[in-house]
Amino acid sequence: MHAWVALVQGTITPESMPTIELIDHLPKFLTEVIAALRAEAGEPALIDPEEHAETARGHGEQRLRLGFSLDAVVREYGALRDAVVNTARALGVNPTFDEMQCLFSATISGIARAVSEYARQRDAEQQRLHNEHIAFIAHELRNPLASATTAHEILKMQGNIPPEARAGIALARGLLSMQELIDHALSVARVASGIELRRESVRLSELLAEAELVAAGEADGRDLQLHVHCEEDVTLELDRRLMRSALNNIVRNAVKYTERGSEVEIRSKVDAGHVVIEVEDACGGLPPGKVEAAFAPFVRLTTREPGFGLGLAIAKQALDAHGGTIRVQNLPGKGCVFVLELPVDAPS
Repeated sequence: MHAWVALVQGTITPESMPTIELIDHLPKFLTEVIAALRAEAGEPALIDPEEHAETARGHGEQRLRLGFSLDAVVREYGALRDAVVNTARALGVNPTFDEMQCLFSATISGIARAVSEYARQRDAEQQRLHNEHIAFIAHELRNPLASATTAHEILKMQGNIPPEARAGIALARGLLSMQELIDHALSVARVASGIELRRESVRLSELLAEAELVAAGEADGRDLQLHVHCEEDVTLELDRRLMRSALNNIVRNAVKYTERGSEVEIRSKVDAGHVVIEVEDACGGLPPGKVEAAFAPFVRLTTREPGFGLGLAIAKQALDAHGGTIRVQNLPGKGCVFVLELPVDAPS
């Protein structure tokens, strides 16, 4: 074991890698090699071949999680084979040809299974990230599309677009096609994120004003009152796009689910180095079990309104990326308060 650590630490693996993670699969693998050598000598096999496969697969999955390259995983096994041979010779034992073949066979089998699991997990992760990216883009397209569709309907009701006008018909079909494409992309994707921070100086009051403006049209249509209270205005270093998306999703959700003729309040204050933004709605409260799952992707808090359950998941990931938090306080029979907390000073 010590010979193998000396071969790989600082070369194949980082010098700073904890020894426990470096050697955690080694005893099992050596036990399996010993069992294979005994089987080669005609003794009964004491290890189930599936156990050997499981050790190798677990090793490949762990190495991917720790950031190893595929090349490093392969070279680890090669170093282990060399360490076994060198240790045997240092003890005055010269392995026979058959023993060397058995050792090489066990090593190659371990490499094959570890690499296979590494590749499988890596491909699954890449697919997940791809799905997150698609879902994020599709979800963000829904807001401007909804605004355009609402504007089109208002123009029709005001008589500015005659029902038989070809341009109006083409516009309506185009908006519908876009909605169908976006809905399809969201239904295919599994989760939403795709976060890459591009920090800039943003006034808190600007964020709140933008959120109010985005939701104002829908609030008017539902006969709701939007109230914004900014107790103290501060400048934050954050990704405007992501935080605007997070806050807009929370406010638009509040407007969507609040009872007609009620109120939605947006409040902010600065407390202990954090900006605290509260969005209180009048949705009547959450059903049992929904508070715990509120921010999971594709979880819808209610089926009263159409949606895909991505808005809150996007908001949570945006807050997490900024070192902040988001939670919901349920007010049964009244509504919900979504609480967003952000550090005033950006984390290094």
